[in-house]
Amino acid sequence: MARGAIDRRDNGRYRARYEGPDSRWHSRTFDRKVDAQRWLADQLSRLNHGMWIDPVAGMVTFDTYADRWLAAKTRIKPKTREGYRSLLRSRILPTFGPVRLAAIDRAFVGSWVRTMTDDDLSPSRIRQAHQCLAAILEQAVDDGLIGRNPARRTELPRLEEPEHRYLTAEQVARLAEAMPNHQHATMVHVLAYGGLRWGEMAALRRNRVDILRRRIQVSESVTEIGGRLAFGTTKTHQTRTVHLPSFVADMLGRHLQDVGDDPETLVFTAPKGGPLRYVNTRRRIWNPARTQAGDDLVDITPHDLRHTCASLMRAAGADIKAIQQQLGHRDATITLNTYTHLFEGDLANIMNRLDQENASKTRPERVLEMAGGVTKLSARG
Repeated sequence: MARGAIDRRDNGRYRARYEGPDSRWHSRTFDRKVDAQRWLADQLSRLNHGMWIDPVAGMVTFDTYADRWLAAKTRIKPKTREGYRSLLRSRILPTFGPVRLAAIDRAFVGSWVRTMTDDDLSPSRIRQAHQCLAAILEQAVDDGLIGRNPARRTELPRLEEPEHRYLTAEQVARLAEAMPNHQHATMVHVLAYGGLRWGEMAALRRNRVDILRRRIQVSESVTEIGGRLAFGTTKTHQTRTVHLPSFVADMLGRHLQDVGDDPETLVFTAPKGGPLRYVNTRRRIWNPARTQAGDDLVDITPHDLRHTCASLMRAAGADIKAIQQQLGHRDATITLNTYTHLFEGDLANIMNRLDQENASKTRPERVLEMAGGVTKLSARG
């Protein structure tokens, strides 16, 4: 059992002290004896339950620990690392940087969130900043620097559900026709029917395309960080096989005739060669084409074609698992949460099928069957 004591000092204040696991005595002074008793009881309870935190540990400042936390993140993507740096630099360190870890409490975190809300920062950005702060403090708990994570259960602004845009097959064709050349028209169809993310499409290489089997192996992605392109694994770090309709595979096959024979050659490239850059392609090619395609497409983004793939597949009868595999979601729950409304008609259809299966029996016959069932039960009873 842990040892502790309370004694009154010459100045009338009360000193509470206890012997820690480090064999040193730790103390704190209070004006009132009841406060000293409460503090000592809490410390002794922590000691007896193996939850004691060395008071010196929490003296490290947040910015110092945040640097160590980020340096230890060796398995995250470069874009994710840059995102953390941006959040720390712009939103977290200005408030928490010089503060000791032990001095950060729930009220402090809540006040920080309210300040960002008052600054009209978007709910999405606020949640991202809070998530980063909470992850750092959670690691500090695991490292034994603080006893609990003060960022847990923070009240956050409500995140509005994004309104997904879905194109019809006719709209996809119209957008493709407005593109300046065959390469970009093919790109539109691959995005809309293959469901690739932009970075996956831009990183697609010739040896990953199997025209005969109408398949694409998606194993790589490219992203722009600080003006430089970085190639890496997909968002989920997994390779998947994407299937294409025949007409899209044929279109892609014709495009490959203009692509070099090197297996590592990129399938889609910038006008002067090299990988497609998202911002440049949006400004020079995508935006003018969607304007030309019609008023109903003036605000369409490349990512909307990924949603379009889910919608077109669902309309063709695909189940949730097939859509998940095509889009490369980590699990079907993500797919269902994202595209719940695409499946809302299933329950009504199931009820209709149940009616059809029982249509051969008239209502009087069913009533008699039910009555007979009750009679038999009564006889057995």
